[in-house]
Amino acid sequence: MTSTTRSHSSNDTPPAEPPAPPPGGEAATLIGERYVNAAETLELLCTSSGTGELSCDGTPMALKAAKPLPASD
Repeated sequence: MTSTTRSHSSNDTPPAEPPAPPPGGEAATLIGERYVNAAETLELLCTSSGTGELSCDGTPMALKAAKPLPASD
């Protein structure tokens, strides 16, 4: 019986775990959430979570509220 070994390249590295939420209520961006500017003319979808806040023209962006789903009656 012959054993084979496989060398690992950088492409085989598992993805890093997302960062932990910031302690003490600091601002954070949340993965999968949508953010809008004050005029609601710009919308961003967050693809990587982290500490800090998003801003547009120096004004912090707000978390966009979810739209209510239609009733399925």
